[in-house]
Amino acid sequence: MIGLYIGVASLFSLAGILVLLSLRSRQTSQTDQQLHRSAQRDFYRQRQRELAADLASGLIDSGQLAELERELDRQLVAESTSGGYAPVQRSRRGYILAVLVLIPATALIIYDRLGYRQDLALQQLQTEIVSEGADDLRWQRYKELLDAILARRPDSAEHLMMMASLFRQQGDFAGALPYYQRLEALYPEDPNVLAQLGQARYLVGGRKIDGQTRSLLDRALAINPMQGTALGVLGIDAFASGRYLDALAYWQKLLTQLPPDSSEIGVISAGIVEAKRLAEDAGNLQSLDINVSVAPELGAAPQGILFVVAKSTDGNPMPVAALRVPLLTAQQWPINVHLTDSDVIRQGMRLDDFSELALSAHISLVGTAIRRDGDWVAKPVTVEPAKVSDPLSLLITEVQGR
Repeated sequence: MIGLYIGVASLFSLAGILVLLSLRSRQTSQTDQQLHRSAQRDFYRQRQRELAADLASGLIDSGQLAELERELDRQLVAESTSGGYAPVQRSRRGYILAVLVLIPATALIIYDRLGYRQDLALQQLQTEIVSEGADDLRWQRYKELLDAILARRPDSAEHLMMMASLFRQQGDFAGALPYYQRLEALYPEDPNVLAQLGQARYLVGGRKIDGQTRSLLDRALAINPMQGTALGVLGIDAFASGRYLDALAYWQKLLTQLPPDSSEIGVISAGIVEAKRLAEDAGNLQSLDINVSVAPELGAAPQGILFVVAKSTDGNPMPVAALRVPLLTAQQWPINVHLTDSDVIRQGMRLDDFSELALSAHISLVGTAIRRDGDWVAKPVTVEPAKVSDPLSLLITEVQGR
């Protein structure tokens, strides 16, 4: 709406400038005409004096004088009555008036043809949906307005995305698919568009990844290795195919970027736990089962991020492995976690490559692996990974800085 007001104000400003220029041009023309007529009169009087002098000197006789004066009078009358300025002035005024009419008329035609009238209606409808909710009639009207805009501006990425999102919210991924395809044609290097198109194809195709869908998801991750939609879809596919280590790799990347209040955290965390269990059962993954609890005297644990960290006892400060567990609002304690080879940070190494590890845990209130005052901390436990068969226990007993 603000853009429309700015456009209207600009048109009126332009029209005002043209009117002022027209008035100024008219005043200039009138002044020029007055000067020209004054010059004609001066010339007429000067010529009369010259003819009288010629008669007095005998250069002409009275008959010739009368003839020359009549010719001079005809010349003055012809120049005075000629329309040399008026037609020009009328033509100029007509041109300016035509421009004044054509500018707003053209703007209104373009405004209507490109669908900006529907844009205003769409904004008003969005305001209604936010304030009053969306019923079937509003959704139908919303779709009709978007269709009308896209009929006039088929390459409007904003409205293509809005239409795709409309179908997604209704669970109709087949309806969203053609709009994502049009977006991909416009933005072939946008990782979000590629991932969303890949997800739509995956769901429409019965939750199976064909070659084209995998290519889309792989391209999205090649551009942005942390693209959440692509990581989620590839993780689900890997899990369904029994490739639990691949599923862990995708989901663990996804988990690190989810905000603490995300509704997906619980689902992804549960998927990681299950993938680890199945990989362990298949003999593909070594793990340390750890039970983390909070001392009763501390009271209810705060909401935050639980970090379980393993360090070697050789003095190297760099962690060997780390596990990040977002705590839900109503978290049940104790928490059972699996620290596995997939959590090892050091490239190409496994848990059993270390003869001894120091395990620790803390709840970070701000979500960082580095401990700060106010974090809830457990006493470290030293273990030999190769000899551990039973679950381990870590007890959070203090608040750092108190």
